This record gives sequence, C-alpha cells and structure tokens, in this order.
Amino acid sequence: YAFNESNYIATMQGITAIKNYSREPFFKHLNQQIYGAFQNEIYKLGNINIRLGISSGIVGVIYLISIVSYSSYVVLMDQMELGVLFAIIGIASNLLPAVNSLALLAIPINEAKIAFERMFEFASTEQESKKGKKIKSISSISIQNATFRFAGRKPLFSSVSMEVNKGEFLGIVGESGCGKTTLGSVLQKHYILESGTILINNEIPLEDIKTRSWRKKIGVVEQVPAIFNGTLLDNISLGRQINPQELESFFKQHGFDVYFSQFPGGYFTPLGEEGINISGGQRQLVAFARALFNQPQLLILDEATSAMDKETERFVLRLLQKLKSKMLIAFITHREYSLKNIADKIFRFTN
Repeated sequence: YAFNESNYIATMQGITAIKNYSREPFFKHLNQQIYGAFQNEIYKLGNINIRLGISSGIVGVIYLISIVSYSSYVVLMDQMELGVLFAIIGIASNLLPAVNSLALLAIPINEAKIAFERMFEFASTEQESKKGKKIKSISSISIQNATFRFAGRKPLFSSVSMEVNKGEFLGIVGESGCGKTTLGSVLQKHYILESGTILINNEIPLEDIKTRSWRKKIGVVEQVPAIFNGTLLDNISLGRQINPQELESFFKQHGFDVYFSQFPGGYFTPLGEEGINISGGQRQLVAFARALFNQPQLLILDEATSAMDKETERFVLRLLQKLKSKMLIAFITHREYSLKNIADKIFRFTN
C-alpha cells in the first residue's frame, strides 16, 4: 500500500517531466503493474481473512458443542442443575464472538507492526536539546577546523576555518556538492560537526546555546523556500499577530512594496500550495522579506537569488549592503561574480 501510494505521488509530482519527454505510455504501464500487484496483495489478504474467519468459526462451534455436550451429560448424571446448564451456554455464547475477534487480530497486528517498522527511523530520532544558554546578541562567529560527514560517507568538508563579524558580508562559494549548504545547516543547528568548533562571540560554543534562543536570532533564505498555502501576509508573519499597516510600513522602508504591490490581492493575495500562484523568483523574494521581517542578527542566504531576474537580484544585493551594519550575513552561492563588489570576505570551498 505504501509503495503504491508513493508511486502515485511521485508520478503526479513529475507529471510535467513525463509530458515533456512523452513518457506517458511507460508510466501508465508502470502504474498498472504496481497497482495490479497491490490489488493482488489485497486479494491475498482477503483470502487470509476469510480463512481465518472460517477457521475461528469452526473452532468456536466445536468449542460450543463440546461445552453443551459435557454440560448436558453432567445434568443427565444429576451432578448439575438445568439452570446452571443454561447459564453456562449463555456465558459460552457471549465468549464466542470475543474468541473470533482474537483470532482475526493477527491481520491488524501485522499491519501495525509493518507501519511501526517504517516509522521507526523517525520515531527513534532524538529530540533537539532544549537545554543550553540563552544568547542576547551575535557579534561574531568563528569556525575553527570544522569537519563534517554524513553517516557512512567520507568527509563532506574538513579543516574549515573562517570568521565573520557583525557588519560584515561573508560570501561562501564553491562547486555543487562541496558542502556549502551543509555548512549553512550546521550554523542553523540542524547538524552537528564531527570535529572542530563554532564559537559565538569568541566565547560560547554553538552547541552550548539553547536552540530556540539561537534560531530566534537568525534568518534563513533557501534556494527553494517553503511557501505555505496562505496569503502573502500569512507567509510573512508565520502566525504572529501583525496588522497590514505594520507590514506595509516594513515593505516601504525596505523597498519591497515595488514588487509586492503587483500582487493582485495585495497582502491578502493567496500564494497557493508551495507558492504555485507565484514565480520562483517571487517565492525567493517572499522568503527574503520574511527573513528580514524577523530582524535577524545572522542572515544565511543559500542560493537565495538563483531564480531572480538580474534587476531583482541587484535590488536584493543593494538592500543587503544597506543592512549589513546591523547583522552578520553569510551568502552561499556558486556565482562568485555577483559578490565581488559587495562581499567583505569570500571563502571558497574546493572538492
């Protein structure tokens, strides 16, 4: 069932590619094969269910006949009253459905077992620690001899050292797969370094800082940002109580009104599931505005302008240049040319 469901989801998500390459016949046949196998398994399960039902029914009848026969014999031998016989028959009749139900429990128990095995990977994941020190401000970040690897793989990056201070724009560049985005995830406390340290304000290791306190101080703009099925206002506020006037003032102050005023419904424009109603560049712009609205002290941008046109990208870079005195900025990209005139430091990853 799970394989059948995941196949349908993958097919629907990839429908554009399937149409573009005219592969509808292949995927139609694939879906028929997988769904056919699923139906066969459903049929087998139905047969098992019927066999279990018949078996438990036969056992139940034999059980009831045995009790009635023995009780009748005991009554005939004047060792038990007739009323007791009827009481025994009544109790046995009430127990019979329960016995049948116990016999049929094998199927849901095995279904639950399989579901648990599939969920065990998630259920066994340790919760993020809620302990640690609270932090009031971020004035510097120092990465010293950092090494990271995913389980069972060679190091993604090793002996990485860099430093960025408040008011500086750090560019992190490199080829795809060299670990730029992973370093950004480490700074967000999604991963833990294998070795090395990250010192905040030259004194507190990142792992000793309370996760919630840390994330309240940072803003993140990803290459494919998360856009929720709500309005522009919903996606900027993320559940906080703000009024449209406050948002309008923020947009005008930072220049976003030029772009968001083009939305047909203004701040109440529905963006759709995963931002289906807006373009890729607009999604990144919404995520950028959302990050700045939170007034971060550390801003991490991971290929945050990859889907923008050149004019919008220039707007973002100019705005970052104006705001960098108020925060630390780490801009992860493979387009080094876009950072040459704005970055104070550029760190280059090599494979």
